[in-house]
Amino acid sequence: MGKVQQHKRSAKEKRQDELGSGSEANKKKDRFEIAGEVEKCLPNTMFEIKVTESDVEALIGKTLLGTLSGRMRLYRIRVMPGDLVKAYVSKYDLGKCKITYRSTKKEISKNIGNEFAIGSPS
Repeated sequence: MGKVQQHKRSAKEKRQDELGSGSEANKKKDRFEIAGEVEKCLPNTMFEIKVTESDVEALIGKTLLGTLSGRMRLYRIRVMPGDLVKAYVSKYDLGKCKITYRSTKKEISKNIGNEFAIGSPS
């Protein structure tokens, strides 16, 4: 790489540092993390999600339209009504969200039951 390209790259990095527009900074500003429960499955891998936890208090208790994120589509993760999900909401459209993680209540209750059944000396 020549001196000119190196100079341009360092100048660009300085500008980005001054503005604070790194990739992580933009992600944090543009989206809100939520947790909720899937209420209904809709066509085209869309879901109605009732928000239970959120950084924005106005979203708690609302029903959002959720779709699967890219990795969940790629690995064909199935989401069913009653599953607990983590998702993010864009600050530009507070009615839609992208699902990034799925957990079931059944898995949680099985882990609790097995923990007490196997580990207790009674």
